[in-house]
Amino acid sequence: MPSALELIRRVLLVAGEAVILYAGSRLIFEWVLRSAAGPTRFRCLLVGILRLPGNILHECSHALGYLLAGYRVRQIIFFFVDPEGRGVCRPGKPWSPVALPWLATGAAALMPLLAGAMALQFLCKWLNVPGDPGQLVEGNLAAILLALDFRSWQTWLFVYLALSIGAELAPSEIDLRKSIPALLAAAAAGIVLILTVSSLAPDALLRHHFDVYLGWLLSWVSSALDFGLMAVALVGVPAALIAPLFRSRSVVLCALCVSAACLCR
Repeated sequence: MPSALELIRRVLLVAGEAVILYAGSRLIFEWVLRSAAGPTRFRCLLVGILRLPGNILHECSHALGYLLAGYRVRQIIFFFVDPEGRGVCRPGKPWSPVALPWLATGAAALMPLLAGAMALQFLCKWLNVPGDPGQLVEGNLAAILLALDFRSWQTWLFVYLALSIGAELAPSEIDLRKSIPALLAAAAAGIVLILTVSSLAPDALLRHHFDVYLGWLLSWVSSALDFGLMAVALVGVPAALIAPLFRSRSVVLCALCVSAACLCR
């Protein structure tokens, strides 16, 4: 059974991993997708293809956050039908008799982070890329990249989906103003709750169940975020290095041809 100090350490670890994952996702979005963006139809189509699965997951995650917090979802608009090109999820009226607007806003703002990390973990295991998913947690990115089979369609599908989902983990300016305070508030509330429960008798049943289940929950969330961090880094670091080349249409076309040739080998 984890101690109170161990639980607090895990809370701070989860909060730190979430912030780092936000930062990495924002880097991919700003450095990679914006480098590929441009006024021509070709570049609009390229960015649209890159954003499509990630943005759908992002907005649906917002909707899930509202539903879990007791609110109906009034409207979901994906980026390709949004005049501003962002995507929007708007809550409706509460379905639960106990529904707090600030809690729903915070849950909806944070949900894309957790849902995206879980999606990346699922993709890795489903597509078997890399062959040993435990390698991602170990974090030897260079060795993993060199060991990838780029003649396999599963590898390219994983790279595409991981890049798209990883970029759309990044909060928008509106999400950022809501999610960071919600993340800090959740961490502070968790620490206060841990300290309150730790004041109970050591053999109290409530304290035992609280320590066990919270410890399990924090370990699970930390594992998912850690997996998401490694997956985003796996595709994000190489993409960020070649992002300046995206400014040239001929280079982009050449890269697409090379990718197709690898698949046909």
